[in-house]
Amino acid sequence: MIKSISIDEWNGTTFNEEMVMNPTWADTLSFLRKLDGDKFTLVFFEVSDTDSALVGGGPQYFIVSITIDDNIYTLMNDKQGNSEILLVAGGQLGNYCDNICIELIPMLEVIKYYYETGKLLETHKWKQE
Repeated sequence: MIKSISIDEWNGTTFNEEMVMNPTWADTLSFLRKLDGDKFTLVFFEVSDTDSALVGGGPQYFIVSITIDDNIYTLMNDKQGNSEILLVAGGQLGNYCDNICIELIPMLEVIKYYYETGKLLETHKWKQE
């Protein structure tokens, strides 16, 4: 189902990318566990021209965005969105609303489900962009 996954690797301002074609779940988990918000800041999942997923940030909080049929969905948590958290995603430091900063276990749950089915895990809260 997943055509490829890639992860960014930063050394100062120098960017490299590692890619795995037809990744196993072990490959995927390995990339996700590398996310440290410093050297490794973004994992990209390519499924098709209209379907993909991004996981950015780390090591404590992550931003999860899934695109299905050109519709973008952002994973939400139960926080009210009253504060911001600094995260690095795609090599860029940004202030992210705390209601989209997801902890490790929920991030892994939704990405495993997406990896297996290509769908959103409906037991979690999503915001369509």
